[in-house]
Amino acid sequence: MLREPARITVVNVDNENKETVFVIYRSNGKEFRFDHDYFVAEHLPLVRKAWEQYGLVSSTAVYPKGEGDIVVVAVNEFRDEQAAIAAFGSPESEAVMSDIVRYTDLIPVRFRGVSFSY
Repeated sequence: MLREPARITVVNVDNENKETVFVIYRSNGKEFRFDHDYFVAEHLPLVRKAWEQYGLVSSTAVYPKGEGDIVVVAVNEFRDEQAAIAAFGSPESEAVMSDIVRYTDLIPVRFRGVSFSY
């Protein structure tokens, strides 16, 4: 079943300093559990509630089509690098991280990125 991307937009910011954190869930060719409905309906709103006060701008779930073992990529856009550091280091992050076992047995991997144009 093809899933639509889930997007939660919080506020608009200047894209020049924006920091993006990609959270990637990979199956590594093994059996896995991933509850897409819970991820979109419960986890992404939890992320927004926990981190918007630190500068989270938006959180999007992307389900790659035919991209090997990638199950989902969460794209979290922050106001700037300091906002991302503050959010992930906040006391509220404990609830976000503890929620992962409710929808998957995969271990997410994080990558940081910055905006660019070509």
